[in-house]
Amino acid sequence: MTANTLAAKLSAGELIVLDGAIGTELERLGAPMHNEIWCGNALETHPELVREVHRSYIAAGADVITANSYSTARHALNLAGLGDKTFDWNQRAMKFATEARDSHAGDRPVWIAGSVSPFGSWQRMSADELRPSFAEQARILVDNGADLLILETLASPPDVVFAAVEETAGLGVPVWVGISCLEDRQSGAIMHGVEESQEHGDTARPYEPFGQVVEQAMSRGGSAALMMHSDLNVTRGAVEILRKHYDGAIGAYPNAGYWERPTWAFVDQIEPDVFAANASEWVDLGASIVGGCCGIGPAHIEAFTDRMGRRRN
Repeated sequence: MTANTLAAKLSAGELIVLDGAIGTELERLGAPMHNEIWCGNALETHPELVREVHRSYIAAGADVITANSYSTARHALNLAGLGDKTFDWNQRAMKFATEARDSHAGDRPVWIAGSVSPFGSWQRMSADELRPSFAEQARILVDNGADLLILETLASPPDVVFAAVEETAGLGVPVWVGISCLEDRQSGAIMHGVEESQEHGDTARPYEPFGQVVEQAMSRGGSAALMMHSDLNVTRGAVEILRKHYDGAIGAYPNAGYWERPTWAFVDQIEPDVFAANASEWVDLGASIVGGCCGIGPAHIEAFTDRMGRRRN
């Protein structure tokens, strides 16, 4: 699939359906989660489950599936003593996604996003230390067929978000910038930061106003601005802020639950029809890219595509 076609669809205001979670779906299917690199290890231990997750999202109607590369940048693998796997595992991530698309998408266009993230680096590495890792992983993913890159900057401070954009924006493919957020309990303001669950989470990490960080990140490059991995209840407000602070394509993919290393706590679970109803409201507010993050699975994506009258294979 060509990135130009995807960009043209977004420019025309067409809806693009992103897939849902990769790691938590692998966990649901029985792949053990690695204490340091979470779901990345499945690329070697459970390749068929990785393919199955991709196939399930294609069947659900996703237009974009995400390679299982969220936790396989060199900086993350080094922490697990697996740095020598960097090229092989990122190549595998693209290979498995490509195989799933080529065997199950039929004549329906499906694009592959390479996930680039600072996973494992929080409070361990600076933005400048992460730059070579971002650049290396992005290049491997693009060289192995990624139609676009999605920067999943969960929990990162602003300077790390900006570094990720700067190191990936010149590779000739669209770069979707995913930024997490939370609602300040006292002021009600939506802040850049992370609070996976308003009800069950015990850690909130706010940084700066969400709109301010979005503006600064997108001024450095990027093709779309997305709210990622945030509580469903904050998503509507985040989409409104995205629309106000960025005039390009915007989107959202919230989570349901929270992480307890190395596994996901499946609380705050959202019924697929409830997710679909909420997601259709984000579209009404201007979101042209909609999907899900941790805890949101194929049933949610299928409910949304059905609600929007989208064709599925």
